[in-house]
Amino acid sequence: MSTPIGQDWQQVNDGEDLLGANFRARTFSFAGPKTQVHTTLIHHIGNPDATNAILYVHGYTDYFFQTGLAEHFINLGYRFYALDLQGYGRSIRPSTPPNWCESLEQYGQDLDIALATMKQDGVNQVVILGHSTGGLVVSTYLAQPYALPERESHYNKAFPKVIGLMLNSPFLALPFPPKILNRVSWPIRVLVSLLPFSYLRAKKISLYAKTIHCVFGGEWDYRLDWKPAQGFDLSFHWLREVIHAQRNLANQRIKIPTLLCHSAASTIGKLTVEDVQQGDGVLDVESMVQAAKKTFTNLTQVSIAQGFHDLYLSHETARTTYLSAMSDWLKTLPHAP
Repeated sequence: MSTPIGQDWQQVNDGEDLLGANFRARTFSFAGPKTQVHTTLIHHIGNPDATNAILYVHGYTDYFFQTGLAEHFINLGYRFYALDLQGYGRSIRPSTPPNWCESLEQYGQDLDIALATMKQDGVNQVVILGHSTGGLVVSTYLAQPYALPERESHYNKAFPKVIGLMLNSPFLALPFPPKILNRVSWPIRVLVSLLPFSYLRAKKISLYAKTIHCVFGGEWDYRLDWKPAQGFDLSFHWLREVIHAQRNLANQRIKIPTLLCHSAASTIGKLTVEDVQQGDGVLDVESMVQAAKKTFTNLTQVSIAQGFHDLYLSHETARTTYLSAMSDWLKTLPHAP
């Protein structure tokens, strides 16, 4: 992104979040690439005087609902914030299709709004936690040549200092093993470029959804209109922009301290819920790790046995390991609570 998308934004809503009295939600309206869009900043009201915070950014076909994740960081002494990006969850509006984007770089505006608002709240230092596509969005934001001090000047607003990045199964590469990825990347890139207005229709409930939602026997209850079990229709344009962002990121070098957490195995293509639950049923771990090692020069890597794609939604043993890995890594950062 050479410059921020817009000059300013307007807060249009502020109140108790649907997650309950411990959570506050603020909605902001701003000019998107084609129409007015919204982004929603949710935060846990705990530790109101703390100056260090975690900012969580969700993945594709997703939104923030993991209250226990927030409470984990609150117990560590951090403040906790999460974004529902434009077109996702609380920020879905009738004017644009869910999850639609012209470019992944447009989410830089959402992050600008979140960081500026957190600074107004008294946050001085922030560690960003990105899951899946959220990890790609955040990494793209941090890699851009338009540095944060220049963005502050552009908006005439102060931002907190980003002192670390945590990645939960980031979407840094297409979901193929490295040898296959090398062969299929070019044909996929050509296809989605030639047919940008095409979609893969979402019809079948995914095995991954069956591993996590309580309706299908999983542990978690969340809104299936915002995170549908069959997913939203997959836009070829969206996929083209993801590939573009991944290729750009592969040519960047990010020096910020980074923690990469991922499952110990990929279970893409497995035929039963039980088999999918043994690892990451969405992305290829080996390709993900190779991409991360290429981009992040100050990288700590943690492998989680039987971790799901969203490691926090894993069964308790893997979930506890994941939370402990983040807690231990955060202690290595300067001025940790």
